[in-house]
Amino acid sequence: MSLAVDLAVAKTTKYATRESGDTVEVIERPTGGVSVVTVDGQGSGRAAKTLSLLVTAKAVALLKDGVRDGAVARAVHDHLFAFRGGQVSATLDILSVDAAAQTVLLTRNAVTPAVAGHLGALETVPVSSGPIGRYLRTRPQVVEWPMVDGWFVVTVTDGIAAAGERSGGGPFDVLAFLRRSALGACSAVEVADLILQEAIRRDAGKPGDDLTVVALALHQHEGHPLIRRLSLAVPLP
Repeated sequence: MSLAVDLAVAKTTKYATRESGDTVEVIERPTGGVSVVTVDGQGSGRAAKTLSLLVTAKAVALLKDGVRDGAVARAVHDHLFAFRGGQVSATLDILSVDAAAQTVLLTRNAVTPAVAGHLGALETVPVSSGPIGRYLRTRPQVVEWPMVDGWFVVTVTDGIAAAGERSGGGPFDVLAFLRRSALGACSAVEVADLILQEAIRRDAGKPGDDLTVVALALHQHEGHPLIRRLSLAVPLP
């Protein structure tokens, strides 16, 4: 029996801002599998969007050329630092299902923890790296797990983690929220939507920053022929 990748992205913009500084791209890996690249550009609005588009374009091009994820993160950082002189920064998450290596790979230059594990036993993936573009010797954090049925990985941008802080509610503990939720056999779409809606609620319906959630799950499948589906819902301003 084979595994199927269940991947979902849920995102929204900062309140009263039309452009999101968060950009997400999903690609097929040349050696098999998929990668999702998430970039949160410094600031918000048009400038942040331009920055995040620049970084994701570079990362996606290298991944499509077969460059390994850790090398991609280093190259993207070097490019940004060289051309912006440490004046701008961005967070970078590359979440991959590598069919050739039979692993799930999370490569990060981030400021917020991720969550991984089976739904009944989720754990925090601590942050041990910082944003790209700021310091010369910045390195990515790389975490790898075997591909197994029921495995979940969730990443969020800092707008999610900070949801509710403006009202004095403290940071949003995504792991604690998921442990309290009756997840059962939830899909990646349901998990991503749960987290995004809770972040919006904590911000009283007016997000204080761009919000992005990426959820990935592996499930068994027996379908033949093998059909791949990709759905997208993008409300236009």
